[in-house]
Amino acid sequence: MPQLLSLSRAARLANVSRGQLQKKLKNLNIETFEGELSIDALLQAYPDIEIDSDPVFERTQKIKNTAKPKLRYTDNWTPEPEVLMARLHDFRNVLARTRASYNGMEALLKQLTEELQEIRHQQGDELKQSVDMLADRMQQSLDKAESVTDQKAELFAKDAILRFIAVSARVIPSGHEFFVEGRDTLLDAALKAGLHLDYGCASGNCGKCKVKILRGKVNRVREHDYLLSNSELEEGYCLACSNTAVTDVLIEAREALQPEDLPKQEIRCQVKKLDRISDPLFVLSIQTPKTKSFRFMAGQTVKMTLENGTARRLALASCPCDGHNLQFVLNQLDSDNFIQSLQQNTTSQTVMVEGPEGDFLLNEASLGTSIFIAVDEGFGAIKSLVEHAIAIDNAEAMYLYRVDNIPPGSMIGNLCRSWDDALDNFIYNRVELEATPEKVMDKIISTAGNVVKHRYYIAAPDAWISSFTPLLDKNKIPGERVRYLAFDRL
Repeated sequence: MPQLLSLSRAARLANVSRGQLQKKLKNLNIETFEGELSIDALLQAYPDIEIDSDPVFERTQKIKNTAKPKLRYTDNWTPEPEVLMARLHDFRNVLARTRASYNGMEALLKQLTEELQEIRHQQGDELKQSVDMLADRMQQSLDKAESVTDQKAELFAKDAILRFIAVSARVIPSGHEFFVEGRDTLLDAALKAGLHLDYGCASGNCGKCKVKILRGKVNRVREHDYLLSNSELEEGYCLACSNTAVTDVLIEAREALQPEDLPKQEIRCQVKKLDRISDPLFVLSIQTPKTKSFRFMAGQTVKMTLENGTARRLALASCPCDGHNLQFVLNQLDSDNFIQSLQQNTTSQTVMVEGPEGDFLLNEASLGTSIFIAVDEGFGAIKSLVEHAIAIDNAEAMYLYRVDNIPPGSMIGNLCRSWDDALDNFIYNRVELEATPEKVMDKIISTAGNVVKHRYYIAAPDAWISSFTPLLDKNKIPGERVRYLAFDRL
């Protein structure tokens, strides 16, 4: 039976996004079997695959170091020593089975060669000549066996080496798959991959991240206060926040698949800092208590209330992979004193966060091109969507159009350039705030190709969206391909 690869692992071996791989398979009419494909099919799609390239170091690490926030427990990309040793032990078993199979085939070839040599002395001249030629070819194949390698074998070896750094986890009943890399826990890895596993504190106190291991091996990497019952331990349950995968695993876990699957939360958070990035934009950073984290989906909003009772609805500018450290992009308005209140005793203030709300979400089933348009403070929601799109790695291409007057060298500008530098399928465009919606549309047409087939995510003031919508209609862009987050103000 041919070796089968999951689509995620196949995309990693080919050093392309999952979305790019799926499009290639569709164009070539290459079928998959229950979400997996053979090495032969992968080589058919990518005959010039670079065996020597290592996407773990060259691509994945670069993206994570420059384009995504780091979690508290993932400072090192190498696994814990005991996890690495367990993987080496598993790899030894794979090598032993492979070598045993090779030895068996080698013995069979030798036996056949000997038998053919005996037969050729007992047959007529014509048959003897044919058998001689066959025996010689078989002997030549045996002589070359030690030195000859092929592309499929090289790809098998490359996949085996990658499994030291990253093993895969598949979730049921959703069927989602993610990689567990370095010292990530199962929960860390799932959140980084854009999944919404159920969890609460992420520190081993509440037990909400409990999952059942149906296949494979895990290892506890952090002690936890929550106690599992003996029956739960016998059935294979563990805390995802405190265990990592040693081998490829199949887990049963609760996931939030729709906004309504998330709990409504009220958490009092500590203000960490308020950074001015332009006039009038600020970036606000807050932190939840260690025993609580805030669960949300990229693109959603919250109601934030200050100690003096001033409240505003704000779009989350964070990746959902980190529910402890939340960011927001704020516009200083003349009509309220929200920013002024925050500027008073910034680091000693607490704020109440309620939510999440909203359905300005990424279409995760879309494998085509995504167009992100962020106008002024709308960058917050778009930043969250982009980081989620990077995590799930489904889009064929992503275009970001940032419309504001933030000066060069800002933290936002540097972040956008890091995405552009780290991702082959990401294109970043900067547009001045004074540019009309017509000029923004012209920019999209000139840089993003066939605009009709793309999906659009627009976060902008009400008035700007009202001017931009007729341009979408004019270019025959279907309404179902466009999602808006309009504010004046949120």
